[in-house]
Amino acid sequence: MSKHTLEVLVENSPGVLARVSGLFARRAYNIEALKVGPTENPAISKMEIDVDVEGHALEQVISQLDKLVNVISIKEILQTNVKPAPTDTQPDYQN
Repeated sequence: MSKHTLEVLVENSPGVLARVSGLFARRAYNIEALKVGPTENPAISKMEIDVDVEGHALEQVISQLDKLVNVISIKEILQTNVKPAPTDTQPDYQN
């Protein structure tokens, strides 16, 4: 299995998180990580969901999420293997 990150824009209303997480629970898919936060629009929240599924199961999860009334849009975030720039931890004494 491989890890995928889904960015889901949802209506900011009570019960949306329960409906989204319930969808995963009913299909016995584990949510590896879940981040939820506000957007510029106070009526919309952004969810980032890390799931460990692939192939048909991933397509099915996206399809089922899209059927939820409170879901506005779904986008898969592709992971890039970009290494962070090395940081110098030594103080610079040259003036």
